[in-house]
Amino acid sequence: MTSPDSTQRNPQRHNSEGSFPERYATTIKLVIIGILTLVLLIPLLMIQSLIDERQTTRQKAIEEITSKWGGKQTITGPCFVIPYTKTLIKDDLQTIVEQNLVLLPEVLHVSANAVVESRKRGIYDASVYGSDIILKGSFDMQALEKSGVSLSQIKWDEIRLILGISDLKGIKEISPLQIASANVDFEPGIPVRNLSLGFGSSTVAEKEVATKEKTGSLFGQGMNAKMTFDEKDSPIYSDSLPFSMSMKLNGSQGFYVVPVGKVTKVHLSSDWASPGFDGNFLPDSRQIDQNGFTADWKILDINRSYGQIITGDDDASMSQMADSRFGVQFVQSVDQYRQNMRAVKYGILIILLTFVAVFFMEMIRKNAVHPFRYLLIGLALVLFYSLLLSLSEVLGFAPAYLIAAAMTAVLISLHLSSILRSAKQGWLVGALLAILYAFIFMLIHMESYALLAGSLGLFVILALVMYFSKKFNL
Repeated sequence: MTSPDSTQRNPQRHNSEGSFPERYATTIKLVIIGILTLVLLIPLLMIQSLIDERQTTRQKAIEEITSKWGGKQTITGPCFVIPYTKTLIKDDLQTIVEQNLVLLPEVLHVSANAVVESRKRGIYDASVYGSDIILKGSFDMQALEKSGVSLSQIKWDEIRLILGISDLKGIKEISPLQIASANVDFEPGIPVRNLSLGFGSSTVAEKEVATKEKTGSLFGQGMNAKMTFDEKDSPIYSDSLPFSMSMKLNGSQGFYVVPVGKVTKVHLSSDWASPGFDGNFLPDSRQIDQNGFTADWKILDINRSYGQIITGDDDASMSQMADSRFGVQFVQSVDQYRQNMRAVKYGILIILLTFVAVFFMEMIRKNAVHPFRYLLIGLALVLFYSLLLSLSEVLGFAPAYLIAAAMTAVLISLHLSSILRSAKQGWLVGALLAILYAFIFMLIHMESYALLAGSLGLFVILALVMYFSKKFNL
């Protein structure tokens, strides 16, 4: 028979003889904490879905604004469309078919100045611009001799000069085309049969949609000018056929030029201070400051994969033309939705480390924290991301992050101070949480070294957890 004194002298033996929950209380608590951590992944995934939904709503609002103002603008041309007849012989039968040659300019100079402003729809805004554009250049009409088409095959009275513009709603003013000492007025549309629209490297589905909507292509929308050439008395025999024109064009988000000239020079200036240079060519020179930017390009025909004379139905060459476009995006300097998504991806780390800190405080204070309290703390940590998303849409990401982090840290600190009956321990957890939020904020704003900084930070955190865990008899 064991005396009471011997039981008191051997508490470890007494503990081993207790009930199962008493003997493995710490292990059970750790298992429950692990399960709660995994369960909280569900609301984190819901937050990610909410971010995607809000981003889609923002995009729809932008599309609604730009649909009335003008979308991304791509200027293609001007180019000559020269119809000609061709005789095909098959089984002793002669068939006359009509085809088109697209003659690109020998020289193309584009000068554009864009003034950007912000248009709002509710809490969302879009960058729109109004631009003044000057197009100058010249055609080498004698280049037609290289096409293999004789002058007698050309239908002189049907030659048109075409100019592709992505969104005709954006045209506010346009001057007559000055060509060969004559002024020619533009007409809407590109009424040319068997002319490939030029979609670039889009998927088949995107091309089908774009064909129906006449968008996303080089010549889906545009203007044309009817030329009155005479075969016997025509500029076709001159070395150069100069042209010039100007227009005021509204657009949004981006402005692009297709380098159709044998020599294409583009000068673009704007008051937008955060341009995103995009497309197949970067500018040769650029200058960016708080007042805006200027950029210059010079593209030669040998930099492209298509020539100066293209058959109108040549889909491959037209697609290469579409892929060669270049220009600038008037992008917002901060995309809060992308930053929100990056923050949520660190959510499980924040939850796990906070639970570990609470568990250590529980062991120090010898004051058990019910699993329901852990669940409430976890929900508060998840709610942080909902607060961050909603506030960032109004205030911007950095102020929203500061406010949401402060609110969450204070709430959890007050809650733990009451549970642990120690304001010092509660605010210590809040301070650790604030440090974690600051560390995650730094990672979100780092680009090249985010992985390195994150790995080193996690290594230090794991080392601290390992160090303090050895002080407890788990």
